[in-house]
Amino acid sequence: MPNQGLLTGLIATYRTLNVNVRPLPEDRLRVASDKGGNGSVRDVVLRLRDSELRFSQALKERISGVPMSAALSDETPVIGTEHDDDDTVSVLAQFGTARESTLAMLRDLPDQKWDEGLEGGQTIRDRIEQLLENDRAQLERINALLGAPSPA
Repeated sequence: MPNQGLLTGLIATYRTLNVNVRPLPEDRLRVASDKGGNGSVRDVVLRLRDSELRFSQALKERISGVPMSAALSDETPVIGTEHDDDDTVSVLAQFGTARESTLAMLRDLPDQKWDEGLEGGQTIRDRIEQLLENDRAQLERINALLGAPSPA
């Protein structure tokens, strides 16, 4: 399967978050960094979740041809179960649910669909590569906030 490397990368992000973030106490995950302006680990996980929810919805729209609900905006929850006071583990679970939805759609996608042009000339493969780059950037932010060395 020529796209397995991309799928593996998407899975690796969630595994990394589960290993590095899930076991930490909530109070440590909510501590805002005063250097770099990255906020807290929880803030980064929130951004990852929100980005994945929108990506998964957009992918579903692209594959199915059914437009996303007009009710979905940048301010409204996408799953409908998100709350401002959700702890980081809950936010991480919501990210995982959205990522699994993305993976399920991609696993069933015929190889030729990965390289069909979309609006702006990008392909689904291009979009997945951008998503993985965003994942890497967010994981680096989390590592910096936790004081871990950046991955090579």
